[in-house]
Amino acid sequence: EYSLEEQEKMIAEANQHKSEGNSFFATGKYEEAIAKYEDALLACPERNTQDRAVFFANIAACQMKQGKFAEAKESCTSALKLTPTYSKALFRRAQAGEKIETYSSLSESLQDYQAVRELDDITEVTRRECLKAEQRLPAEIKEKGEREKEEMMGKLKDLGNTLLGKFGLSTDNFQMQKDPSSGNYSVNFVNKS
Repeated sequence: EYSLEEQEKMIAEANQHKSEGNSFFATGKYEEAIAKYEDALLACPERNTQDRAVFFANIAACQMKQGKFAEAKESCTSALKLTPTYSKALFRRAQAGEKIETYSSLSESLQDYQAVRELDDITEVTRRECLKAEQRLPAEIKEKGEREKEEMMGKLKDLGNTLLGKFGLSTDNFQMQKDPSSGNYSVNFVNKS
């Protein structure tokens, strides 16, 4: 455990690194900014969760500018583990997830946008952005889910043909029937010889 004086020195050092990181960020030097924000994290006492969350969110801002959306999402998640209602980190994570463009990341983004809108400390501009995303994302999520399902079925069919080919069969020998009442599928053998 550090004395109060030691903690104050550590916080001052962390804030100095943050300030230098902000200068690098302002001039588009994102790698240098990230290094300074990481230095701030190293200098900052563990118990200063709010400051540490800000440093993680700043790292995420740099990663967003670099197009490293998966990394930005992780950095935001690190910030949110420290401060769960940190609106900037939550909003930035929603934006990063949307840029990743997978079914799961889009679904998570929608949840994040909805959560941001429930917070009190957001601007009207942010609130409107969240509403727009909430209107836009459901259709994108549905389309992405269908596309990923088709890709998966194609891969499964290729795998099936590889395995069945050893027995002189292919997936064309099997027919999938969807039960309209339950939505379940049954597989029937069809002799194609």
